[in-house]
Amino acid sequence: MKKSLVFLLTISIVFLLLSGLSQAQEYPIYYEDDLGNEIIIEKEVEAIISLAPGTTEIIYALGLEDKLLAVSTAASYPEEALDKATVGTIDEPNVELIISLDPDLVIAESVTKKEVVERLSELGIQVVGFNPRSISDTIEMINDIALLTSTQNRGEEITGAMQEEYKKITSLVEAKLENEARPKVFYEIWSDPLYTAGKNTFIDSMIHDAGGYNIGREAQGAWPQFNIESLIAMDPDVFISSEHSSPGGVSLEQLRSRHLFREISAFQNERLYIVDQDLVNRPSPRIIEGYKEFVRALFPDLEAEIED
Repeated sequence: MKKSLVFLLTISIVFLLLSGLSQAQEYPIYYEDDLGNEIIIEKEVEAIISLAPGTTEIIYALGLEDKLLAVSTAASYPEEALDKATVGTIDEPNVELIISLDPDLVIAESVTKKEVVERLSELGIQVVGFNPRSISDTIEMINDIALLTSTQNRGEEITGAMQEEYKKITSLVEAKLENEARPKVFYEIWSDPLYTAGKNTFIDSMIHDAGGYNIGREAQGAWPQFNIESLIAMDPDVFISSEHSSPGGVSLEQLRSRHLFREISAFQNERLYIVDQDLVNRPSPRIIEGYKEFVRALFPDLEAEIED
């Protein structure tokens, strides 16, 4: 009995040691990002600049806030991010300021102008760019950032929980679609003039995952403009907006008062919803909460099962 116990303990210790070794970061790290840039991480990253609000949220979720030198002006979550230094806008950050901060790694998304990324790279700054277009892409991006910043264990914890929740909700939606048609959905990016999300956008993917059909994908371009006549003709079953789709804000009461839209099924049947733009637009660990908002809008009767 004792010999068996000693043997089991020895095996357990060896297993733990091997597990620890497998998690140890090896350098250099060679990585090609979504924008086609190849970067090399020679040693553990100690100084980071995040240019996108979603990647800023990821940095905080990974516990790397002490290594975060600066963010873009779009960063708003968590609240502590508002206290960080800023390096300009998400699309056109201040290159000179970034260089002066001497970061080990700059994390960008495709919104940042290509010439800015190229300029930083030419000046010897390691820049990694991402272009996530779905929840699955977001989960992969979090794991990649965790790899580049030597926080794989924490990354796996975050993405494991996200993947589990995503799978559960997706299963509920798929079961619903076995007996129901996909509702036609219009997502309002901006109210006047009226803009929506087109084909192959993050919002388009989210609507599809939530069980809807995005009528914006039938228009030309990623962010097409709609006129009232086209919207009435396509007659969405569900109309979704956000508080930020107008300079003065948008509320349900304001949506209901749009008399020009009264012929649309979504307005006649009170299928109008306001979602949190930061949850549904940002590829971050909170994207699952954004996904839930879309599912609630499309299938309100799944509310209890989503939160179970």
